[in-house]
Amino acid sequence: MANKIKLLGIAPYEELNHSMTVIGEQFGEIDIHIYTADLEEGQQLVSELSEENYDAIISRGGTASLIHQSVSIPVIDVSISVYDILGAIKLANNYTSNFAIIGYPSITETAHLICDILQYNIKIITLDNPVSADYLLDQLKAEQYEMVLCDAVTHKMALSKSINTILITSGIESIKHAYRQAISLVNDLKQIRQKNELLTACFHTQSQKVTIFDQELQTVFTNIDPKLEKSIRHFLATKNNLEGEQQFYHTHNTQVYQLKIKRLDLEDGYFLCEVKNSTPPLINNSFGVSYMNKAEVEEIINKKLLFTSYIQESSKHQLDKLGSHYNAMLIFGESGTAKTSLAYTAYLKQKNHTSNLIVIHSELVNERTWKYLLNSSNGPLVETGNTLLFKNVEQMSIQDVERLLTIISNTRLLQKNNILFTYSTKSADKDKQIFNRIMTEVDCGSIYSPSIEERKNELSGIITLLLNKINIECNKEVIGFDPKALRELLSFSWPGNLNQLEQTVKKLVLYSNSYYISEYQVLELLKHERTESPSVNIDSNLAQHLVEDKTLFDYSREIVIAVLEQNKGNQTKTAKQLGISRTTLWRYLRIE
Repeated sequence: MANKIKLLGIAPYEELNHSMTVIGEQFGEIDIHIYTADLEEGQQLVSELSEENYDAIISRGGTASLIHQSVSIPVIDVSISVYDILGAIKLANNYTSNFAIIGYPSITETAHLICDILQYNIKIITLDNPVSADYLLDQLKAEQYEMVLCDAVTHKMALSKSINTILITSGIESIKHAYRQAISLVNDLKQIRQKNELLTACFHTQSQKVTIFDQELQTVFTNIDPKLEKSIRHFLATKNNLEGEQQFYHTHNTQVYQLKIKRLDLEDGYFLCEVKNSTPPLINNSFGVSYMNKAEVEEIINKKLLFTSYIQESSKHQLDKLGSHYNAMLIFGESGTAKTSLAYTAYLKQKNHTSNLIVIHSELVNERTWKYLLNSSNGPLVETGNTLLFKNVEQMSIQDVERLLTIISNTRLLQKNNILFTYSTKSADKDKQIFNRIMTEVDCGSIYSPSIEERKNELSGIITLLLNKINIECNKEVIGFDPKALRELLSFSWPGNLNQLEQTVKKLVLYSNSYYISEYQVLELLKHERTESPSVNIDSNLAQHLVEDKTLFDYSREIVIAVLEQNKGNQTKTAKQLGISRTTLWRYLRIE
């Protein structure tokens, strides 16, 4: 035989107590104890009784509201129905038509509805608190109303003032509905509780340890040690953004744990945290590996103008098109052409494998790096759901590239992760052997990041954006460049591309003592730039023509002629670019 549902009844007045007792006997599946107590008295009574002995409480009106504030079990309010109020109105009409209805919103709102539909002209007064009832009843008596229809509290007060009154009480059907509602709610809660206990028992038998947090990182469920759960909760509270899927490493009592955080797609917002023992990723220069989550990459991009303003719109469109078809992408171009910014943008645009961006600095890859990358516990090439960025892959040895390509092929790496490569042209890979191997053996999209020389038409705009950015960073107020100064910047070859341009403009802004940067300032700084990083686009085969009978003057003359040809015979521009006078230039040119 099933256990009976245990109910506690708190009736604000004796008449309701009697009705609840009589009707309660009709429900064999319940065991109910009923007491008479109103408002605070009812709330106090419930606090003295142990709510653990009951499945739910049934009460009425303001008393039910007060009880609900102080207990954790369900509280069912015995409502006053349309029929209850209409019955009271019909009963009052038998005595007089000169009556008013006074009570709390649970009564007066329904009374207004009835009067609107049936076009009754009845005065209705809504109470805010019991204190106002005393004054309002005196006013109704002064206005010579013969009767009032009201709730239990006002009923007692009206009788004390010798006012005729009809108590609006819950009828039989309303009380039956409350019992049915209580039975249904308790049974539903029992089923939910049983399912929760079953799921909890199943989770505790699983080897996978998990914790579920709400939006405020309060624990909703966990099957891990309480001290570890508390430590993880405090650790996650230090993170600014837990959106999407992310991975962290946390140390507790000398043990390192890998935390995989995923936001659950539920209305109220919950976070699932998978916890497992781990060896921490050794992220340092000897390994050349660093981890960033999506929020950290976004923060870098937001702080650096380079990562947003320098990327061509055509490149962004290419990323959108290629990203939906390839899990690997190679971004190539000269040094300083914002290839890394393109890689970061590609990562942020991806729809999958975005748990972390793992950056591998190719020039630092050695045997120890490979051992870490392939670590069976947490090696980047073993884990799933990440994006791997091999930065400056041209600086890898061909043997390491071959090893990487074999791993990609044999482990189906691109089904579990995304891969990005950045590749600098004019580099150690002069025969493009590495470039060709990657493009041939990996199902890989490619995006070219053009040099400044190829973006001359955009250069003026880029310089303007840089000037604005550096003014803000350095608290300066440089308005712009003298026209001749800007022409010098536009005509410079910029072998270091955007990186060199940014450094140069920053120096000009810092050295400037006026609102405009002069031609002289630009010429002086560019002279140093040529000295520090010779940037003349001389024939790349010049070194092959070294012969014993040529002097330094002969080689210098060949350089002068090469620059002059590049400047299309403009001697003034050539002299400025080489940092020599027109006379010296003429001396080199007149020798036959």
